[in-house]
Amino acid sequence: MDDINGAMEADETAALAAFVTGTEFEDVPEHTVADVKRAIRDYCGVALYGSQHPVGEHITSYVSAASPGNDATLLGGGTASAPGAALANGTYGHAIDFDDTFESIVVHPTSPVFPAALAGAELVDGEGRDVLAGYAVGVEAAFRVGHATYPSHYENGWHATGTIGAFGAAAAAASVLGLSAEETRHALGICASGSSSLKKNFGSMTKPLHAGHAAQVGVRAALLAREGWTANRSVLGGDLGYGAVMTLGDAYDPTAITDGLNALAREEGTPGTEGEWAVSDIGYKPYPSGVITHAAMDATRALAEQEDLATEDVTRVTVALDEAANEMLIHAAPEDALQAKFSIEFCLAAVLHEGDPGIREFADEYLDREEVTETMANVERAFEPDLFDGGYAGYGARVTVETVEGETYVEEEPHAPGGSRNPVAEQRLDAKFRTCAGVVLDEEVTDRLASAIERLEQERALADLTGALRAE
Repeated sequence: MDDINGAMEADETAALAAFVTGTEFEDVPEHTVADVKRAIRDYCGVALYGSQHPVGEHITSYVSAASPGNDATLLGGGTASAPGAALANGTYGHAIDFDDTFESIVVHPTSPVFPAALAGAELVDGEGRDVLAGYAVGVEAAFRVGHATYPSHYENGWHATGTIGAFGAAAAAASVLGLSAEETRHALGICASGSSSLKKNFGSMTKPLHAGHAAQVGVRAALLAREGWTANRSVLGGDLGYGAVMTLGDAYDPTAITDGLNALAREEGTPGTEGEWAVSDIGYKPYPSGVITHAAMDATRALAEQEDLATEDVTRVTVALDEAANEMLIHAAPEDALQAKFSIEFCLAAVLHEGDPGIREFADEYLDREEVTETMANVERAFEPDLFDGGYAGYGARVTVETVEGETYVEEEPHAPGGSRNPVAEQRLDAKFRTCAGVVLDEEVTDRLASAIERLEQERALADLTGALRAE
């Protein structure tokens, strides 16, 4: 890894660009590569399913018409231009809100970053090791820009997966395309002007589009920079820089971008700081809904199992969440499956009926079932300031269940399942991957996909990966 101290003395944009272009596969520690592969496998399963979802079908139709080409793979079948494939594949990944999330900030990193790395690598006939390194630096860029602007940026209504994710995608694309540090600074500047996404669109098709938009913006920015397109070379900092414009007051913290960048190849430390890569901060969803619902879902599931509760035994469920969750859980009476992902009422009703609801339950026909609607009416939400560790990324919940027999049961879950503080078992993640991928691929191709991901740094593995993703 090249020394970036000189760049750090200039500004945070220069430091980030130097890190992106100075990092090669050999600089990424072995345990971090394993984390990267785990994230890629989780994404591939979720995105393959998303490609067959109505959201995926619509974006495929659009990309086929607007961005045709043979440069890059569309998951589930077909090809497109590199920016078009990034748009489609990023949207697939977030189509059912089952993709991974940083544990410490509210960003879905892999759906914007991996499609950008993959499309860029295919465009230049790169190798799997290029994708692995590009993904790792892209996630790092998203994590650091995210922390530099969090929580003000998110609180002000921006959906950070789309805004911050675009920087991760630009970094990933710059890495696999082999841009210089100077070109990468311009790519980040171009990206900053294309970065957007509003939380107001949660519960609609436009929310998953945010991830695809970020991936496409990142690829486009890197390709423009490669052609000599210019932008502000220090776009993140200063009075009119991205950090100042996209946060309120003095919330922007440029040191969150620069601190520890020069020490990431070491194998000690804590997530996102000196010595440990940001990919270790990624958590994996056990349910296809907003992550803010997951602690409550696990707590409800635990109570139902411990007390042997049937749906008809329950008269009322009260769920306490951090008050910040109120603006994300905006669909108390969801009208379709997309809105149901941001309905704590539906999520807990699904748990009470199914125990472990998944992709088949988050569907319009399931939402319309009379018994589910009746159970939703028994769920009440309550919000408390600074519940457990507080903030948007606390994700904790307290669930109180009252029964027809007059019993009251309480279960607390301070952390959403999936992250380092409350990990999900590997068997559960493997089952998630195979269930989602199996909607598109047969068992043999699913096995080939898993194998290609596991040996992605080896020769020919990238071609094996893209072949499996196209169901060949």
